[in-house]
Amino acid sequence: MDKQYHPVEIEEKWVKIWSNRKVSNSNSKESFSQVIPPPNVTGTLHMGHSFQYAIMDFYTRYHHMKGKDSYWQVGSDHAGIATQMVVENNLSKENISRSDLGREKFLDEVWKWKDHSEKNITNQIKRLGCTVDWNKYRFTLDKGCSDAVLKAFVELYRKDKIYRGYRLVNWDPSLKTAVSDLEVVRQEKEGFLWHIKYQIEDSENHLIVATTRPETMFGDMAIAVNPDDRRYNEIIGKNAILPFVGRKIPIIAEEYVDMAFGTGCLKITPGHDFNDYEIGKKHSLHEINGKVFVSDDLSKFEPINIFNEDAWTNDNVPEPFRNLDRFKVRKLVLENLKELDLLEKEEKHNVSIPRGERSNIVIEPKLSHQWYVKTAEMAKKANEAVKKGDIKFHPDNWIKTYFNWMNNIEDWCISRQIWWGHRIPAWYDEEKNVYVGKDESEVREYYKLDDRELTQDEDVLDTWFSSSLWPFSSLGWPEETIDFKKHFPTSLLVTGFDIIFFWVARMMMMSLEFTNQIPFKDVYVTGLIRDENGQKMSKSKGNIIDPLDLVYGITQDELVQKRTSNLMQESIAQKIEKKTRNQFPKGIESYGTDALRMSFFSMATHTKDISFEFGRLKGYRNFCNKVWNAARFIEGYPSESESFKAQNDDDKWIFEEFIKTKKQIEKNINDYRLDFAVNEIYEFFWNKFCDVYIEKCKKSGETKNLRPLLKEILHVLHPFAPFLTEEISDLLFKESIIE
Repeated sequence: MDKQYHPVEIEEKWVKIWSNRKVSNSNSKESFSQVIPPPNVTGTLHMGHSFQYAIMDFYTRYHHMKGKDSYWQVGSDHAGIATQMVVENNLSKENISRSDLGREKFLDEVWKWKDHSEKNITNQIKRLGCTVDWNKYRFTLDKGCSDAVLKAFVELYRKDKIYRGYRLVNWDPSLKTAVSDLEVVRQEKEGFLWHIKYQIEDSENHLIVATTRPETMFGDMAIAVNPDDRRYNEIIGKNAILPFVGRKIPIIAEEYVDMAFGTGCLKITPGHDFNDYEIGKKHSLHEINGKVFVSDDLSKFEPINIFNEDAWTNDNVPEPFRNLDRFKVRKLVLENLKELDLLEKEEKHNVSIPRGERSNIVIEPKLSHQWYVKTAEMAKKANEAVKKGDIKFHPDNWIKTYFNWMNNIEDWCISRQIWWGHRIPAWYDEEKNVYVGKDESEVREYYKLDDRELTQDEDVLDTWFSSSLWPFSSLGWPEETIDFKKHFPTSLLVTGFDIIFFWVARMMMMSLEFTNQIPFKDVYVTGLIRDENGQKMSKSKGNIIDPLDLVYGITQDELVQKRTSNLMQESIAQKIEKKTRNQFPKGIESYGTDALRMSFFSMATHTKDISFEFGRLKGYRNFCNKVWNAARFIEGYPSESESFKAQNDDDKWIFEEFIKTKKQIEKNINDYRLDFAVNEIYEFFWNKFCDVYIEKCKKSGETKNLRPLLKEILHVLHPFAPFLTEEISDLLFKESIIE
């Protein structure tokens, strides 16, 4: 053994071996399986990926060593919006837009990027030592997954579980597409509450309505007051006159209204506020000849939309407020209200601003035609599986969070107005009749159509739709493949708490819908890795760390370059550079993968937020060095026995301590407490095996049991530090631990 421990050299040696070697006990009747949460092909892996992959690799190795046929499905996600944005930003640097290229040529550019990013990602996964079968790599846009998506969509549609509706969505005016709640970030900031006068019909009196969004008043369809609010009892059922427009809008009773907020009068704008939309639907608000009516007939509900896809005002707004940006409209509305003495007052008020996670543009609730999945029935089945214990959450406190969302689930908007993704398999004729099928020829055959012209829907499916099929589509469904038969349902899913709703719950619903089986038996919910200040790691914050930079090390200049390239917002580059140079004056030193893995395990607590600390990395690098030096010391003694045989009290003590530690580690592993498990092996090896037992062996000269005990320790330590333990086992015992 070398005098010095060189983790990078050792790890690169075993990466080459493991990348070309399948780890499997294929003859075992007992399966342990999991699917990788597919990383987005937007660039490279981040710390969260590496954290979870380390955990998944741990359990794959652990169960393999228990004799199970351990299977870990690897692959990546096309990540519709995110990937398209990266490519569009890259093209914009050459003054090229996707519209300049057209759909086909633009998609060619995205595929080129996908190949580039996928190469980086697979290299990272390999470098982390992940025990996957690379021959079975999947991509959410490959033919197999695409076939699964088509089958799922068509089947749901023909079961009346998918429909096209005109509803309110989160609209990103920059990307010009609907986005999910997950892609909306709320920012608290100081704003204003404006008190506006609305004249009561046939009266000189006014109602004072308090709002944070005066620019949306052109879409007002009612004023709501709480039925218990005595201030307004006498005017419920009367009409108010909408300023600038003259529209007569009813004053309605609604328990939702907070009497203590503002004036207790809430303007209802169903076309531009999610809560208002529900209230408007409840009262079936609709306009006829400049007057809004209330009805019991839900079919009459018709919100008024005042913005186009750019969030500029449309023809439903009077001059001079038409064809203007929404924030310019706000300014103009306030100016005119003041001139007409209709602005009672303005007061400071903290507001929650929804911004697109990727574009950083203020999200606009907007009415648009979108495709939806009916989720209520599927949610009930998924809930039953959890209630019966077929699916267990670890820690189990996340069950409550899961049920809170599932019990209030709404229909799922699955369409996006972009080009990259699974194009929606729906066709329209000139009369706008809808036909759904896997392709145009199947559509014509199924619907017995003549030679009428058909046009395919321009939209693509939400990335989460294909991802919701991942546990079984990645294993070959809808085909009854060998892998599907043996490894589905999967044993374990490792995921962050932030996507329990968006991914975990949907996988459960779709799996039960299409396979009549649960997708996984255990869900290990991890926290999210934050930086040392508790901030989310993201490109826009300039605090991301490539896990491989912790493995190999990186200079300060290289780190700055990496953090400031391909930014969505180029203006923040200087700020990020300054922050990076202050934080890492000497760059980042090399720690090796094993030290990084053990650091991750020590952070695998049951808390929501996990601060990444470089002190842990240094500590576990020192530990790995300790293991190396102990093995090098033991190498100097000849092998006298293949197995441990207690010769004295010291031998009996250390073996009892080892068995006790091993049992506790086993319990921690089964309880999904790798933070406890890694601490157990650390304490035993450093404080008991090295600092006590080896030192006593030195003094007594009784060294027969050093090698056999080290061999057993290496097997326990292997899932924690696979490279180090495999190298030592190869050098000292001429055998592999993981085979």
